[in-house]
Amino acid sequence: MKLLDCKLLDKNITRRQNHLIDSGHVGCCEIVVRQNGTKILHKSFGCEQNLMYRLASMTKPVTAVAVLSEVQKGRLSLDDKVSKFFQGFADQYVGMLDDKGNVVSKEKVKEEITIKRLLNHTNGLFSDIGGVGEVQGAAMTQEDRQNLTTVVNYIEHAKLSFQPGEMAFYSATAAFDVAARIVEITSGMTFHEYVDNFIMKPLGIADFTFLPSEEQWKRMSRMHCFDGKKSWYEELGKTIFEGFPLTYYCGGAGLAGTAEAYSEFAEMLLNEGVAHNVTLLEPEMIKLMKTPCVPISGDQNDAQWWGLGVRVIANDRYTLPKGCFGWSGAYGSHFWVDPENRVTAVYMKNSRYDGGAGAQSAAWFEEDVVNSFQ
Repeated sequence: MKLLDCKLLDKNITRRQNHLIDSGHVGCCEIVVRQNGTKILHKSFGCEQNLMYRLASMTKPVTAVAVLSEVQKGRLSLDDKVSKFFQGFADQYVGMLDDKGNVVSKEKVKEEITIKRLLNHTNGLFSDIGGVGEVQGAAMTQEDRQNLTTVVNYIEHAKLSFQPGEMAFYSATAAFDVAARIVEITSGMTFHEYVDNFIMKPLGIADFTFLPSEEQWKRMSRMHCFDGKKSWYEELGKTIFEGFPLTYYCGGAGLAGTAEAYSEFAEMLLNEGVAHNVTLLEPEMIKLMKTPCVPISGDQNDAQWWGLGVRVIANDRYTLPKGCFGWSGAYGSHFWVDPENRVTAVYMKNSRYDGGAGAQSAAWFEEDVVNSFQ
């Protein structure tokens, strides 16, 4: 295990983030880094600490933990077919676009989608490849997005982008919405209630929610925009992700939370399901989550693979050490867990510029932490 040099870490992070703030690339951000359970850096730039951030796809690891919690309880199996819960998934088709750009059936699905395929992006649900997912996603109305029931009813009757299990391609929200709805069915609770009662409360986390309180809305980060020359802010109002109603507990992108709260969640993952002497998941569940399932690019030599709800670093061909796992959000937040060096790192910002796993700011954050090891 390598130790982080706290002074060097502070220097590297501060220099970089001050530059990004001054240049307009970042409006504000908050960072928490821990090693061996000790918080060695907690700083905000351009704002006060303890802001609430729209987590976007950093919701996905939480949804994966909820699913694994149901697996641990014996109410689910990762090998369960989704059609066990929604009959429409037993009669699905891969789609294609016709000459007019309409989605039509191409061929019958050969192997049904399983719970595991929902979590490792090998499902073909609204994947942004070939246009099928994009067209169907754009056709969804606000009525379709009222809640997880209406969302999954729409998804259930949609065409897939590819044959399940034959490749991996990112499912932005659809697959994780299906997973979240299944948790609702098996638990008898809304997904908001489940996450609150079985994940957040046991971890002692308050600032992590699908339904922010009035006080939390007052602390919600504004959406930063940058066009390469000037920066400004957008006010999104009381919505977590792109106008989705708050009655829709989106399993792929619906949570908001603080850097500190997500750091506590990351620590639970690092400690194999345990936090504050509370066992949320057994070690074998965390092992399933962080085991590489399929390369993101399709290349077996790729360093970046999908686990369950997370990206996993599968070899030494990447900035982060082998075995690290985590994910990012479309609005620029990023985190990872480094089991070998006992590190968790969380970077929170909300921006329409430079978001997602390929974000330059996320890559720089990784570099600055890794370059701070002694």
